[in-house]
Amino acid sequence: MALVTPLALTLLSGCFYGLSFPTARLQLLAWVALVPFLAAIRRASLGSALFLAWVWTTSAAYTVGDWFPRSVATYYDQPLVVGIAFFFGVSSLMAAPYYMAFAASYRALAHRPAATLPLLAGAAWVAAELGRVKLLTGNPWALLGYSQVGVDRLVQIADVTGVYGVSFVLAAVNAALVEVWFGGPRAWRRTITGAAVAGTAVTFVLGYGHARLMNAPAAPPGARQVKVAMIQANLDLGSQWRPEFYGRNLDAYLRLTYQALQESRPEIVFWPENALSFFLEDEPLYRRAIARVIGSSGAELIVGGPRFVGSPSDPVYHNSVFLLSPDGSILARYDKQRLVPFAEYFPLSALGSLQRRFARVRELAPGDPAPPLPTAAGPAGITICNEAMFPEIAAARVREGATFFVDPANDTWLTAKFSAQQFDIVTLRTVEQRRYLVRASTSGPSAIVDPFGRVTVRTDFFTAAAIAGTIEPRTAITLYCRIGDLFAYACTLAALVGWLSRSGFLRRSLVRQ
Repeated sequence: MALVTPLALTLLSGCFYGLSFPTARLQLLAWVALVPFLAAIRRASLGSALFLAWVWTTSAAYTVGDWFPRSVATYYDQPLVVGIAFFFGVSSLMAAPYYMAFAASYRALAHRPAATLPLLAGAAWVAAELGRVKLLTGNPWALLGYSQVGVDRLVQIADVTGVYGVSFVLAAVNAALVEVWFGGPRAWRRTITGAAVAGTAVTFVLGYGHARLMNAPAAPPGARQVKVAMIQANLDLGSQWRPEFYGRNLDAYLRLTYQALQESRPEIVFWPENALSFFLEDEPLYRRAIARVIGSSGAELIVGGPRFVGSPSDPVYHNSVFLLSPDGSILARYDKQRLVPFAEYFPLSALGSLQRRFARVRELAPGDPAPPLPTAAGPAGITICNEAMFPEIAAARVREGATFFVDPANDTWLTAKFSAQQFDIVTLRTVEQRRYLVRASTSGPSAIVDPFGRVTVRTDFFTAAAIAGTIEPRTAITLYCRIGDLFAYACTLAALVGWLSRSGFLRRSLVRQ
């Protein structure tokens, strides 16, 4: 029975955490979601704390991503049990170890509490998230800070700290509330001081965000507004492509494009990832069909599709984005560089029977570094689908000269919950780098997001639509682009020093010396 209450608190915490993300989007829950979990592990044995951290990870992961097991089973055309096994494998191997390390650290910090405990707990939480993103293949999904996307004043700090600054203040407030709960009358001075410190951090972040929003920098000299259109056909080729789909859907995209050209006169039209179901470079007739629609408008087209290089006996396939001129000529291309493990490449050859098939495609190859696409609106930094989830990739595009971002995505075979969560992650890239984002999705949301994370135009989920808006090229370089995740690494160092000091390791080392 001794474990029943901590287990119940942990499950409650995981549920609260997940509900703070789309589609429930109960964002205020993020300010208290960790309180039951921290209360459960605060006085637990080390073994119990580690077990509870695993339980918290799986419960939070399922509340956030209950779409995962069925989507994986659908993608690989396997029984649901395969999707469930993948879910537990991913959450246990790519997330749980980092939260278990946090639990051990927080337990040691709380054993000898001080007024700085909320800040150290926030730092330890950031360290866990940093490890989750940077190690192995990287897993940036549903970091705590992403729950607040849309709270404009709170997320502006991302141009200095990335998402980790938002995670830090949320975790610090949760830890401060736990200390108020456990502190009692004897520790009122310490708990009040700790709460005040956490409150000061929140006030600073909100004040910084308010100042950034009220003093938004103007567009650079000579910059102009460029009208663009996004085409969302909402057509599904299935999770496993079949040869009879070759060339399918082009007519639907051309009809929607013609509609957009007539209604809004864009200079650039954007189609999603995998909009093309054929090899564009090998199909001059298809390119001429595209040119007949866009040629008279003078608009450029940015479109996603497969690319084949090499010989038939030794083929290499890429997930690519092409820039087409009004006459249908291919002006430039980008080959996706960071592929999705177990979907676009297989790190474990033993699972080859589950590999996705695209006609002859069994495995995609990462592309070589390439400059931004030279569009009519300026250099476009391309991040295909999941690439936009990694801030270092967006920063690299800016350093290469990108003046705005383009994120083609394929969401049709997934759920609205997945798409909404991914869209929030991608949205924060605009704040970190102060760039406009054009997102073209197969099934939504397709959108334009401004350099402050505000959505200016977007589509609904699972609808066919052609929408238009304007963007402005930007050239300023943010502090976050220059220093990267320095804040997160500093948090990791602070958490490590705090843990060592609370555990007595430093004290014993000094005594021995």
